[in-house]
Amino acid sequence: MFYASRFLRTTRPAMAGPDIFWLKTVLAELEFLNPGALSWEFDTQTEAAVLRFQRMHNLPVDGIVGPSTFRALWTLGGCRILYDGKSQARDSAYHYPTALLHIDGGRCLLHHYSTGGLQGSYPIALGSPNTPTPNGYWYVISREVNPGGFFGTRWLGLSIPFGAYGIHGTDNPESIGKRTTHGCVYMLNSHIEELFNHVQVNTPVVITGPAAAGRMLEPGVLPGRDIQRVQTILQTLQLFSGHPDGRYTPATAAAVASFQKLEGLNISGKVCPYTYEALEKSYDIAMGAVRP
Repeated sequence: MFYASRFLRTTRPAMAGPDIFWLKTVLAELEFLNPGALSWEFDTQTEAAVLRFQRMHNLPVDGIVGPSTFRALWTLGGCRILYDGKSQARDSAYHYPTALLHIDGGRCLLHHYSTGGLQGSYPIALGSPNTPTPNGYWYVISREVNPGGFFGTRWLGLSIPFGAYGIHGTDNPESIGKRTTHGCVYMLNSHIEELFNHVQVNTPVVITGPAAAGRMLEPGVLPGRDIQRVQTILQTLQLFSGHPDGRYTPATAAAVASFQKLEGLNISGKVCPYTYEALEKSYDIAMGAVRP
């Protein structure tokens, strides 16, 4: 399944955060945005730069940064920023302790290892079943103090190439211990403040837990929660009037085909990765979802 920590786009009030600053930094590196325009806000200049980037690289031209645009940005500019960060970290006068972070998705815990030993474990919030936190071996690529709002008091950006994911504080402490986020890892502000000074750029982050695997959805596949999710989205978009029962019925296929026609996608009535991405984007916009 294709998913993003959140779809970066024009909203009112403007969407803001360290993930948008990373986006704008990469766009500036690739000369789609004036370096003097760098900020944490998704403004009209950002949208125009995204549109230019999408046109040049044969992506859907909608000014919205989802998994496909994230991956292209990462491949063309994000990696370079990561490696520049590595060289800066080596040359820094202040050397942080060697560390490893293990995010245990099965138990909603973050384990901090340093000099070979466990230094502490913290309860966390993780991505929901529909927008999971991606398993894998990643690195910290950015550190920010007081990003504010949804991001709490600290932000550690991760090198996940299909979304601006991070470990950060939260303005919603009741979410801790649950799977309710849009893919980012939430910590209590007091906990991430304690952890922050022990984590440098390039610190490895291992994420383990239940795997989220996508499949082609079409008539004849076994019922499942992924089909129910698609039906729920289509119902929200007023394209499906049936009950979201997780069965890929002819009515579900017809609703998918209607959605594909509206989005200018190949009209197949089947849900492939590109249709997944378009469905999640449309759902976020319909619901006004902006949390990471």
